[in-house]
Formats: sequence, C-alpha cells, structure tokens
Amino acid sequence: MKTLIAAVAAVAITGSLTAAGPARADDLWLADHLAKTTSGKKALEHLRVFERIADENGGQRATATPGFEASARYVTKQLADAGYRVKSQTVPYRQFMFDAESGQETAPNARTIRTLMMDGSPVTPEGGFTAPLVFAPVKADGTSGCTAADYDGLPVQGAIVVTPRSSCGYTNQQKVIAGLGGRAMLLYLPVPDPKNIYRLHVFTPSDFTIPSATISPEQAGQLSADAAQQPVTFHLELRGHFADKTTVNLFAETRGGSADHIVMAGAHLDSVPEGPGINDNVSSVAALMETAKQLAPFQNRVRNKVRFAFWGAEEQVDVGSDYYIEHLSSAEKTAIDLYENFELIASPNFARFLIDGNVPEAPGSATVTKVFEQYFTRTGLPFKTEPVTGVGSDQAPFVTAGIAVGGMDMGTIGLKTPEEAKIFGGQAGQQYDHCYHQACDRVANLNLQVLDENVPAIAWTIGRFAMDTSDVK
Repeated sequence: MKTLIAAVAAVAITGSLTAAGPARADDLWLADHLAKTTSGKKALEHLRVFERIADENGGQRATATPGFEASARYVTKQLADAGYRVKSQTVPYRQFMFDAESGQETAPNARTIRTLMMDGSPVTPEGGFTAPLVFAPVKADGTSGCTAADYDGLPVQGAIVVTPRSSCGYTNQQKVIAGLGGRAMLLYLPVPDPKNIYRLHVFTPSDFTIPSATISPEQAGQLSADAAQQPVTFHLELRGHFADKTTVNLFAETRGGSADHIVMAGAHLDSVPEGPGINDNVSSVAALMETAKQLAPFQNRVRNKVRFAFWGAEEQVDVGSDYYIEHLSSAEKTAIDLYENFELIASPNFARFLIDGNVPEAPGSATVTKVFEQYFTRTGLPFKTEPVTGVGSDQAPFVTAGIAVGGMDMGTIGLKTPEEAKIFGGQAGQQYDHCYHQACDRVANLNLQVLDENVPAIAWTIGRFAMDTSDVK
C-alpha cells in the first residue's frame, strides 16, 4: 500500500481566473475552503466501508443486488446526516441475466475454461454443444480476424473460433466468423496481466448471430498450446435472458443557490458483478461525498444550486443518467449550467486525463475544462486531455442534451505510454489499472497519493462553479 500524503490539501488558489472567465477572487473563498478541508484520507474512510459492503455481499456491489442497495443506503445516511435532503429516483430498465456460462476443453486434455458470456449475446442450446477450436492468426500489423481472408485455409465452418480482440472491433470479428460458418467466438483481450478477463457488451444485438464470450489470455494460451500438439475439441454453453429490473439514482442538492443555475457533479455508484468496484467507481463517489459534507454548512451562501448525483446501472451502459436526462423537461435541462463527471480517480498506474473541452454539441465545456487545467497548473500537478468519449460514462447523456461537461479519470484498461510515464511516473507498457473490472479492485490496489491529489481538486472546481458559472452560460 502506498503512503498517503496531503499533496494539495493545504493549497489555496486565489486571484482572478481570467483565462476561463470572470471569476473574482472574492468568489473563490468557497473553492479554497473546500480544497483545504477535503482529502484522500477522509475519502478513504468511505472506501473502506464500501469494500466491507462488497465483502458482505458476494464480493460485488452491482446494480439491483444487495451490495448496491447497501451502498445506496450508506450514501443516503451520510449525506442526510450532513444536512441534505437526499432524493431517490427509481429507474426501470432491462438487464441481461446469465443462466449458464461454461466452457470445457474435452480433448486432448480435460480443462475447465472460465468464460464470461457477452452481455446480450446470442445463446447456445440448453446443455451447450461440442465443436473443434480454430485459432485466428495474428497478422504482422497486429490485427486478427478482421477479414475473411485472415482465415484462409482454416476450417472455420462449424468451429468455435478463439481470437484476440483486434482494432477492427469485436463486433466485426464476430461478423467475419459467423459469415464463414463459425458456431461461436471466444475472445480474449491481450493485456499484460494474463489472468484478466473482461465481460463485454453486445451493443447492437442485430449485428450478433453466434454465441460470444471472453476468456483470459492465459487460458487462450493453454488452449493454443494444446492445439499445437493435436486438434482441440471444446464444449460451450452460454445461455441468458432479459429481465425487467429497477435501480436508483440518488441526488443531494444545496438548499440555497439559484434554481435557474444548477451545477451538477456525479459519479456512478454500481460495480460490475465481477468485483467490488472500489476505484471503479466509489473512489469518485467518496470524493463527492466528502465535498458535499464540507459544503453543507455553506448551503445557503452559494450563488448557484449544487446538485450531487450518484448514478445507478452505469455499468449497464449509462442506464441511470440516461433515464434522468430523458425525464427532465426542457426548462429543467436549461437550468443545468454544467455537469462534472468523475471516474477511477485513484488508478495505481495513473495518468491524469481531463475531458477535452472541445465538445461542439455541448457549448461551455471548454470553460469547464479550463478551470480544471488552471487548478492543476497552479498546484504543479500534471494532466492530459482526452476526448469526451475517452471513457464511456455518465457524461454522455449530458452531452447529447447540450449541457456543458467536464471531469476526469485516471485511466482504465489502456496501457501507459512512455511519454506518460515520464510525465506521471509509473510503468510504461502496463495498464493504468490492472484491476479494472476485476476482483482485485480493492482499497489495497489504489494509488493513495493521487487520490489525495484529486479529492481537493474535485472539491475546488465544484466550489468555484457554485459561486460563478457566468463564463459557462
């Protein structure tokens, strides 16, 4: 576990922020106070509670599970005790439920292979089927299985195809396999940790016609080694169904501030079913909770109303935030000046990514990003920008609604570049968070130093906009 340091807790940022707009020094008292009084150490106390909740509920806090419900109760009580009236919004949605997902090598060796069925994948017959394995060749440019020609000479007809995820996208890879008569696809993500396995989503069901699942690089390698000796046969069963579910969004907002100028800040509360979701994403939830608690005594002194949002079912692809935006009136959308979204703010091999303000469909986003940039520039902390789509998350519905957005994440499944390693430290060629969507996404995996840097930064930007959004709208 890394040493916790208070890198920015005592930093006061004062003076005019003219590059982002007309914020006056006397408007920054709240931002400075929130930066001084929040810290990663305080957020860590909440993270330990969320970890305990996951441990008591099967190692997860996924939406529509007891772990998520316990997490929602904890957030509600903490903010209610701080003096907020916490509102809950019930969100109905359709969720794919997994009835069976298993794989076994039947020859030449008997080997159980952990398979994660893609969310929304076509299914096998009950009891599954047995078929030969075929392995997609990897070309010199690193792509695999992107065209029918990639499989020239291979007996794909009637086979289960094992392939690494390629740059052309797994939807296209599946289409090629299905077009050649393949019966199923087993995909693996070629990441540095060979044991990692990631559940993927079928975003367009009409594009998928064969059962599809993921396995780990390690087990793909074992199967490939067996195939080098003699043909491999494999038994696969993937079955699931859609069911009607509900989740909740939670909101806490200041009593004071103009209801015509609302500043929103949010993070998703749910984990994936495969892990406790501490970095992803209650690291951000805890930062918002601490900001809200320190803001509570000044609720009636803010110029703009501040609304904290804790989203349900983000891991089901932004279900909670989509529902929220869809059910706002035109006037209610217009009243929201900006939305800040936060994801994975304590990745162990982090790079600090800010949402790029170049979002033409959401005017004002450049100003939100500029405020983040000014904070980190003045505190001497490095950052990079990434497209608003860099991490698919709850900012997306706000962009669609034309609301200015900003926010940050510290990196997920991607690999840190040598340039980023020079800027931020850490290891080039390794994932930003090797525990992303894994069972090891626990407190022990967090980078506590960057958590302590980012919590005051989040608080400062919220405090700044609580007093002035005139340069955004």
